[in-house]
Amino acid sequence: MKAVKILGAIGGAVVLLFLFVANFSAVESRFRCPGEISSTDGSHPVTVYLKLEEYRWWVGLWSDSDAAIHVEIPNTYIDYFGNVKKVGDQYQIRDSAKNLKGNFSTLSKTLAIQLPVKLKTDFFDGTCNKVEK
Repeated sequence: MKAVKILGAIGGAVVLLFLFVANFSAVESRFRCPGEISSTDGSHPVTVYLKLEEYRWWVGLWSDSDAAIHVEIPNTYIDYFGNVKKVGDQYQIRDSAKNLKGNFSTLSKTLAIQLPVKLKTDFFDGTCNKVEK
């Protein structure tokens, strides 16, 4: 009977630890980034929305990434970048093949990123403002 209580307590502790790690492993910030998108067709103004999920230190135990970034141009384009490394005040954004696609500065709040919008390669450059959820 004592062994069942001990196993139940250990199981409960494991469940609580799992719930803590699952719910508190990332800090989310959202940004509105007005700027300009350039391609071979020229350039035009556009607003990009960015969601930055900064991982807590313990995520490094099972992941090489320091963050995840979601990029959206409303009604046009959406993408997820799961390979993001923090270097000083800057996040370096890489695709799944680990090719550098851009960066986001937490100091100046600037976003510079290559996006495959409309099946061509476009480059966005803009300054972001934090927005509330």
